[in-house]
Amino acid sequence: MGVLRVLLALSVVLSHLGDYGGISLAGGFASVQMFYIISGFYMATILTEKYDPRRDLGVFYTNRFLRIYSIYFVALAMSLAGYYALWATSHSSWFYQAAADNVPNLNWPTRLWLSFTGLFVFGQETTLFQRFADGGLIFTSAEPDNNNPVWHLMPVPQAWSISIELVFYCLVPFLIRLRTRWLVAIIVVTEALRVWLYYGLNLDHDPWLSRFFPLEIATFVMGMVARRIYDRYIYQIPRRTQITIGAGFIIGACFIRALMFTFPINQVVWPFYICALIALPCLFQLTRNSKLDSFIGNFSYPLYLIHWFVLIAYDALTAGWHLPSMNTGARVAICLALSFFLSWIIMILVEVPLDRYRQRRYARMSIAAKG
Repeated sequence: MGVLRVLLALSVVLSHLGDYGGISLAGGFASVQMFYIISGFYMATILTEKYDPRRDLGVFYTNRFLRIYSIYFVALAMSLAGYYALWATSHSSWFYQAAADNVPNLNWPTRLWLSFTGLFVFGQETTLFQRFADGGLIFTSAEPDNNNPVWHLMPVPQAWSISIELVFYCLVPFLIRLRTRWLVAIIVVTEALRVWLYYGLNLDHDPWLSRFFPLEIATFVMGMVARRIYDRYIYQIPRRTQITIGAGFIIGACFIRALMFTFPINQVVWPFYICALIALPCLFQLTRNSKLDSFIGNFSYPLYLIHWFVLIAYDALTAGWHLPSMNTGARVAICLALSFFLSWIIMILVEVPLDRYRQRRYARMSIAAKG
């Protein structure tokens, strides 16, 4: 599923670039929720094939957090260093400008909370449900303030979705023990809550669409159900049919954002997610032993984390360096190339060595369990 993961990460990058030329692929919203479903599938796979959720919780949690935080800290350090360089040379850093404008007016508990969420990710999505008020933060059900949003104080603002994934990682060893009918019940109840919030309370807008964990647990659990479908039915599906379903799903993902301009969002994304219940098992079966697909998929996480800094730095340097300006194909191409290059550096220097270390830890654990 590496190709699909990179496609989704690329969709997020393109949405932040402004969907130049109408090229938006899956779009940021659908991509994030599809990542949740993939996470549910992968975590169910790991806890089915590798870890015993009753015995190996310590190794499971530490290996998950090692992968998430090692790459996040590298992206965070690169972003902060880059923003500071821009601030020191031209005072054009959006992050340090936001800090200069807001931090002196905030009380210490608020400063500590924002520092914690920016550093450790947990709780970062809450910044999208808050606004500044009287030296602190207060809850708001409205869309994020476009003039001076709280998320401007997050150096890697797109990491809010990682916060939601971390909460799921904490719960998945316990969810995996439930029977499939209970997982389906969680999906039904959560989606009923979504309908009530959207149509009963008129909260069918950002940030409620994909940033509220009590609603998003349904998408993670859908991925877990997809894994159960894989275990029970995948070998009954002919390989040619698997290829057709997998390829069709990837092709379909390229047009989800475009369809949103014609049809209501829920009429587009939820049929797409339901199709994933069959498509993900097929894609996993087709690619699980492919080193090339795995290599391609490894780009997705660092690409997701580092691209925002690339876009901000590029736009800050446009005038001084006489770079192609906004709404040009050259800007899109340069930002994509730089984002992929930095992702490759992070992957080679951090992700690959760390993955080897995690596999060694797992091997030692397995030997100790057998002994």
